[in-house]
Amino acid sequence: MAIVKLKIRESKQGFQVDLTAQQLNIEAEGFLPVLPAELESSFNNWQLAYRQIDAVRSYIAPSPGMRITPKTVTKYSSTDCVKSVKESLNQWLNSGDSRWLPVRDKLIAIAQELLHTNEEVRVIIDAKDVNLRRLPWQEWNLFEEHYPQVEIALNAGKSTSRKISNILPTSSKIRVLVTVGRSDGINTKDDLQVIKELEKHGAEVICLMQPNRQELCNALWDEQGYHIFIFTGHSGSREDGCIGWIELNDNDSLSIEEFKEALKQAIDRGLQLAIFNSCDGLGLANQLAELCLPRCIVMREPVPDRVAVEFLKYFFTEFTRNQSLSQALNKARKRLEHFNLDYPGAIWLPTICVASNLKSLTWESLNPEKVINQEKPDNSDNFNKNNFNNLQSDKKQKPNIKPLILTGLIGLTVGGIAILAGNLFPKEQQVQPITETKFSSVKVPSGTFRYGGSTTSEPFRQLIEPEIRKTHPNFKLTFQGAIGSGEGINVLLNDKLVSGNLDFSLSSRHLTEAETKSKQDNFELRNIAVAIDGIAIAVNHKLQIKGLTIPHLKDIYTGKITNWQEIGGPNLPIIAYSRNPSRGGTPEFFVNEILGNEQLGKNIQLVNGTTDGLQQVEKNIGGIYYASAPEVVPQCSVRTLPIGQTSNNFVSLYQEPIIPADKCKEEKKRNNDNQINVEELKNNYPRYLTRKIYVIYKHTDLTSKEPDLRKEPIAEQVGKAYANLLKTDEGKELIKKAGFIPI
Repeated sequence: MAIVKLKIRESKQGFQVDLTAQQLNIEAEGFLPVLPAELESSFNNWQLAYRQIDAVRSYIAPSPGMRITPKTVTKYSSTDCVKSVKESLNQWLNSGDSRWLPVRDKLIAIAQELLHTNEEVRVIIDAKDVNLRRLPWQEWNLFEEHYPQVEIALNAGKSTSRKISNILPTSSKIRVLVTVGRSDGINTKDDLQVIKELEKHGAEVICLMQPNRQELCNALWDEQGYHIFIFTGHSGSREDGCIGWIELNDNDSLSIEEFKEALKQAIDRGLQLAIFNSCDGLGLANQLAELCLPRCIVMREPVPDRVAVEFLKYFFTEFTRNQSLSQALNKARKRLEHFNLDYPGAIWLPTICVASNLKSLTWESLNPEKVINQEKPDNSDNFNKNNFNNLQSDKKQKPNIKPLILTGLIGLTVGGIAILAGNLFPKEQQVQPITETKFSSVKVPSGTFRYGGSTTSEPFRQLIEPEIRKTHPNFKLTFQGAIGSGEGINVLLNDKLVSGNLDFSLSSRHLTEAETKSKQDNFELRNIAVAIDGIAIAVNHKLQIKGLTIPHLKDIYTGKITNWQEIGGPNLPIIAYSRNPSRGGTPEFFVNEILGNEQLGKNIQLVNGTTDGLQQVEKNIGGIYYASAPEVVPQCSVRTLPIGQTSNNFVSLYQEPIIPADKCKEEKKRNNDNQINVEELKNNYPRYLTRKIYVIYKHTDLTSKEPDLRKEPIAEQVGKAYANLLKTDEGKELIKKAGFIPI
């Protein structure tokens, strides 16, 4: 993970700012002028206006010190105030002050350097001043343009003798403690329903309904510990943002200080995350940081029922899909946008506070037993990055392993885990490092096996299959057709292919949660990432335009930009083509990642496939289409357009020297096509236009069978063998030759 930190400290004439990105060995210093009066005024006016909304006022609990807006104050339009806050914030942060420019410019440079890596980025605002902590930093247009998928976090680190622990609870399940406090005027039933859904993901949910102090403290002292603590109900913070409290019941109002010893015990036993889905939580976050809680999510202001429930639902939907905590929060917060009409500024409410030196948190990383035992080759990217191989299957007994032993393994190196696993797990569950370098060193079953799926994988599939046949003539692969990622997965789940079922499939997208969980005949689907593909943008050769930015691409396909003249091209209508997102992994990925799950514009013309899409672009000067780079770059009929996050960093996928259009067809007859610059794709191409290619296979839970029946099904052996072949040195070379990045 790349951590970018802005440490902001008050000085006589403004704020001293220290920028660090330790992983990149980058540092910079700068100076921000004092908060402009317009920014302070507009933010205060927004806060007043927001709290005057009837639906918001009803959720403000009358507690000692709680900030309640008198009904007699001057009323403001909260919508106008939101706009004013954004404008004032950007005027301040885009100041041309020469003392501030080094920090601003360095932030852009860092974003450019990280743009083409697969690293997660964390941006942390480390500010003590409560007025700075309350600002909606994510509205700075620099963050919007250069860090669009990054959730801006507040620093939770404090100067204290306590240290943040990396220990996890000893429970074999992810334990969630839910406390429902005083909730008059609040419908907490919906919150509970969302949280109880976590049990479907293997969690143990313990619920306290309006407990007294002793009941809450006793629960926090539980020796098994908790991974997540959630509070829903009334809460508040003092005006200075330093002290917060929760309303346990009608009689007990409890500050963090009043049950800090119980909280310390829960934190020392592995509490990783606290969520206060309640009102005005910055004071709570401030005190929890002093106790060295690694992470917490709070609401900046009073939060209406609808917003609170939807946030929890969106957040846990993403988090249980093994999105990182930051990514899950970012997506969940942005999905609150539709509430801005009724509650302007609602999208600002969820706030994450995190210690800067922590690793990324995912749902699977909370459960050490699941991380070690289960093969999740994509969402558990550590398996891929550390070259972990598939599970083996020839030992028949499974020892009884206590959760404490499993927890102890987490701190070991990858090699250490692989060695110890040989003593702790039967070979049917054992994780081994990949050592094969040639096709001949991979063990494969004998027989004839069917596979199909992704159209994107065609270029490397066609190269690899003949080479596999030479080395393993008894491992006969029969391709059933490029039926698309989704259809290939569907066939595996339902065995409905007319000519017979598939033994494994290829996909240009990750399995969805529903596909992973769907079970028939005691199997579930798993995926192994084998390659990385880039999506190329095709336009007509006659179209005069230098390139496109990612934001332009989004605006074109959502229908906001309809003429090339709007983005530096000729006065010509844009004719945008796309495959149906419900029928292929590539368009589904494009909609999710580039459009941010917004729908395709009504003006987008749907085509049956890539051949059709490229033909349409060839016919129409204003046409544009997107597809896998190996399907687009070698084509003579269209031009592959340079793409960049901004107009200053366009990246071309063509390998020099480029064959010009007038000579392309002639050269093609000599098998001399334009080639993909794989290094540019790997290092400089916008990461939002790259995605992984997977082998999808059926996994059977061998532990549920009698010992004499524990034999890995042949279909599972086939899928794993194919993935292993692609991960050898020979396989990687062929993948690279086809224009993909090997994993």
